[in-house]
Parts: sequence; C-alpha cells; structure tokens
Amino acid sequence: MWKRIIRHSIPHIKQLVLPGSQILEVGYGDGLLSCYLVQKLGWYLTGFDISPEAHETAIKNAKRFGLEDRAEFRFCSPEETWQHCGRYDAVFIKTVLYSSPNLAEYGRRLDWIISVLRPGGVLINFETGRANYLVNIYRRIRRREYTNLCLYTSEVEALYNARFDIVFRRYYGGWSQFAAPIKGVYNFMVLLEESFRPRGPDNCFAVSIIAKKR
Repeated sequence: MWKRIIRHSIPHIKQLVLPGSQILEVGYGDGLLSCYLVQKLGWYLTGFDISPEAHETAIKNAKRFGLEDRAEFRFCSPEETWQHCGRYDAVFIKTVLYSSPNLAEYGRRLDWIISVLRPGGVLINFETGRANYLVNIYRRIRRREYTNLCLYTSEVEALYNARFDIVFRRYYGGWSQFAAPIKGVYNFMVLLEESFRPRGPDNCFAVSIIAKKR
C-alpha cells in the first residue's frame, strides 16, 4: 500500500516541489524513504525524530547513499519539534500527526506546519486512517497504542480543508490490507475495493494529502 501511495503521489510532488527545495521532515524513522525522495527529487532535507535509534540508523543510511550533505537527521524531543521555527519550501510527514491526543492539538500542529512553510509552501502527508470495523478490532487485539488517537476521519479532514488548498488527496486500504503479504490476492482485493466500495475519509487505512499553504 505504501508503495502505491508513493507512486501515485510522486508526479504531483514533482510539479510542486522543485529540485533544490528545502524540506522539513517530521518523523523520518530509518531515513530510507527520506533518502529515496532526496535522491529522486533533488531535495535538501532536514529531519526531526524523537527516537535515538532512528537517528542513528538514518545517519547511517544517509552515509550509505552518499547524501550526508543533502539529508540532515536530527534527534530532538516532541516539544523541540513543534516549537521549531524556520522557512521551508515543503514539510513532509508520514504517520505522525495521528498521534495527536485530540482534534484541538491536531489543529495546532497543522498551524505549526503553516508557520514554518514559505508562502505557497507545500504539505506532503501520508497519514493513517481510522479504517473499518474489522481493522479496528484487529488493532485492538494487537494492542496498537494508537487505536484511540486522532486517526484520519472526516473530522480530521475538515481541519485540513480549513487551512490548506488541497492539491491531491487519495484514500487507500481496508479489507485488502489483510491480504498484503500475498501480492496477487492483495492487488485483486484492491481492485474490488476501488470498484465496489471506494475508500473515503471514514473507511480508509491510509490517506495521501498534498496541499498548499494559502
């Protein structure tokens, strides 16, 4: 699913965020996706993450791909991240904002993103959705800590609509996610979902959002 999200999003990102752009990433994890985007799109990226293990791994990956001068990975607390000031051409986030404890805090984090974007700057966000009933049962059985946080729904979508001009938005996943390990079955289930039960803000497993600062 995440490969599909990247594949569908890249053409829109390339049109809006040109080579040489200064990018701020929140939550880079192992840094592999960050390095891929820096290499493919010609970005200069500064990333923040709260995990010391992620910080160490991401630095190693930047060196592995020879991107130390274009991908800077920083370790910092959540408070330092959300208080950071700057002016960036784009902000890139993947599955971070859903950790907001409530809608009010989610909105404040979106406002912070706006504050660090240059005029006309771009938000690129790949976010986890609330999904369907079966997925939520699965998450509770697996004791996923984020089950009751601000996963993407129509209420969260309204926060984006009120703050940004949406350029591209697409919803992904549902029942098909249970077949993800089997490529052929997964692709068939995706086709069924998209044909007979299209995803939306209240039943998606994930959403891709590309939006411009007003």
